[in-house]
Amino acid sequence: MEGLDKLLHSLYDIRLVNAEIKPGETWSPEVYKLDVVHGGEGLLGHIYCDFYERTNKPNQDCHFTIRGGKQLADGTYQNPIVVLMLSLPTPRWSSPSLLSPSMVDNLFHEMGHAVHSMLARTKYQHVTGTRCATDFAEVPSVLMEYFAADPRVIRSFAKHYQTQEPIPDAMLARLCASKNVFAASEMQLQVFYSALDQKYHGQHPLTNTTDILKSVQSKHYGLPYVENTAWQLRFSHLVGYGAKYYSYLLSRAIASWIWQQYFEENPFCGDAGERFRRECLAHGGGLPPRQLVAAALGKQVSPQELALALVRDLETRHSLVDRVVNACQP
Repeated sequence: MEGLDKLLHSLYDIRLVNAEIKPGETWSPEVYKLDVVHGGEGLLGHIYCDFYERTNKPNQDCHFTIRGGKQLADGTYQNPIVVLMLSLPTPRWSSPSLLSPSMVDNLFHEMGHAVHSMLARTKYQHVTGTRCATDFAEVPSVLMEYFAADPRVIRSFAKHYQTQEPIPDAMLARLCASKNVFAASEMQLQVFYSALDQKYHGQHPLTNTTDILKSVQSKHYGLPYVENTAWQLRFSHLVGYGAKYYSYLLSRAIASWIWQQYFEENPFCGDAGERFRRECLAHGGGLPPRQLVAAALGKQVSPQELALALVRDLETRHSLVDRVVNACQP
């Protein structure tokens, strides 16, 4: 959290400040509260952090809104209140909760949603922050994953919990490169999921869902269906993101483009962060996503250009892996 605080202060001039919790305010004693304070605008909102696993708690990482922000009749602003929920290991008396790289990725991803909620300033609460079109809702969170994979960002906070020794540069390079291994296979899997989602929510009546799965998988994925698995019955995104699963690919394309244009050169650039807030985050769902993307990228983008953005992202990831592999050669 210290690393996130440093990053968000550099980008958006905000601080994450531990806040006092009143008796009965939270649903568990393990939950803590953060005030989000802007250097010039003051208090922007509150984030309840429910990070640690416990009995009967849902095993999922998510962000959800308790109260949306909105303009009040007296001219003041109703600050948003949101929750970040993760499933991190509970700290022990002898050591803190140590996060794996994937846990850090999830934390950054969900914080991207929370920052979207905090920095939005909209007239109505039903279009504040993440209450926007699904086509754009994942862009701020996916963008934060790029920060979590950048050695310059990780170096700013990742230290040995006992000695405070920073991660050696060679180890850090391998860690960041490992996040890009099999990137093309992962993207192909997302294309397959998206195509299957469209098929299931397309023309009806449908035949057996497993037969449809086999057919779509044979066209859009490199591995065959494994008989008697029927994993589509357990893939909850087909319900929660029904006919909209493609938004993950779309968000990846937009976020990669924004990363390259705004933050790749300097992931701590405050001018870039302020511009991203002004052009995108501040509007929540108050503007059409196409308009937000055009404002951020300085042009209207076509589906073909978004597809090329995904290709560029894959090429960048491939080159990062190659660079580390070549450096390890004797």
